[in-house]
Amino acid sequence: MTKAKQKGLWLQQFMLVLVGQGFSLLGSGLVQFAIIWWLTRETGSAIVLTAAAIFGLLPMILISPFAGAIADRVNRKTILMVADGFVALISLLMAVLFHYGMLQLWLVYLFMMLRSAGNAFHQPAFEAAMPQIAPVRHLVRVNSALQFIRSGVNLAAPLLGAILIENFSLPLILLVDVITAAIAIALLLPVQILDVRQPEEQPPTLRVYLQDMREGLRYIRQWRGLSILILIFAFTNFLFSPLVTLMALIVSKHFNGGALEYSYVEMMLAAGILLGSLAITAWGGFRRRILNINFGQVISGVALTVAGFLRPDALVPFMFCMLVCGISSCFINAPAMAIVQSQVDPDMLGRVMSIVSALCMLAMPVSLILAGPLVELIGLMPLIYIPGIISGLLGVACFFIPDLMNIETKSKTAVKTTVPEM
Repeated sequence: MTKAKQKGLWLQQFMLVLVGQGFSLLGSGLVQFAIIWWLTRETGSAIVLTAAAIFGLLPMILISPFAGAIADRVNRKTILMVADGFVALISLLMAVLFHYGMLQLWLVYLFMMLRSAGNAFHQPAFEAAMPQIAPVRHLVRVNSALQFIRSGVNLAAPLLGAILIENFSLPLILLVDVITAAIAIALLLPVQILDVRQPEEQPPTLRVYLQDMREGLRYIRQWRGLSILILIFAFTNFLFSPLVTLMALIVSKHFNGGALEYSYVEMMLAAGILLGSLAITAWGGFRRRILNINFGQVISGVALTVAGFLRPDALVPFMFCMLVCGISSCFINAPAMAIVQSQVDPDMLGRVMSIVSALCMLAMPVSLILAGPLVELIGLMPLIYIPGIISGLLGVACFFIPDLMNIETKSKTAVKTTVPEM
């Protein structure tokens, strides 16, 4: 427990982190939008855009397990500041190269990989730091507040990005990311996040990091309830990735809509996440957090099933279904994150978080590879209602899995193990 929590100052510290990360996320969102739009305008190639997405995803998958082990051994505040600074430096380099006409496509891919690598270190350290800042009983509200900020950025970044692109050059937009990262680092400076590693421990070697990763995997495997929860996370990503990626095609081909209609659908989804985050932040959800997850799965499943059977002239009901999906996602994500943060041992949390991130992200490209041929075979709309039906049934089934339902009460002592020396 940090001194801030002992003195009851945790909320002040959390607000500094929340505002700082909000600026950081906004800068990253603007840059992401600007780069994708630049690639679209310059190449008009779906292959280029797909390749950019893959290059941006792979470092997160490959680095996350190592990043989690580092987050359990290095001061998490230091990791956050270095990661924010590194990503800002990449944006600065891109701005300089673009200004002098030296920014080529392969360099864009490289910079997207490097930005993704920085985020791979940032994410597990940030999530593992939250229990050091906030009391356990407030973690659901804390995660909901963070999700609220993320969804607000997702709602605002495309609109702001479009305005900036119409009025400013790409280098100036990239410099916005540098400024927002500097704000995030400055606000993080007074926040107290203590070391998890004991002072007498020696600096870790690569061998130690590999052993840490093995310990994290063993820790998860031997805790059945946690394993099931993580698999649900990954499987949900697998189910819903095609929907998110193909949303523009669904609006265009099935509902005969244009860019404006597509933006309405995206805004309704983001608005749902905002409303759900506000609801969880104010209410806190059910006392047993696992109930929030199960009900969220069922509700999102019903909404997607209905959406998948809508006729081409039913765009407005489809938008309402997306609103419901956005709301229900908050009842899954924030409580699930709070369960992991409150139940996993603090010195294992970074490793567990990184494994969760890696599995969820690994599910996405696998799903997208399968989605293309499936669209040719069965069409677009079955990729909405089939995941919806599966999600609803999965949510119901979770009520009857004792290890999952008891994840918040079952002792963790039996699963805390030490892997023998390699």
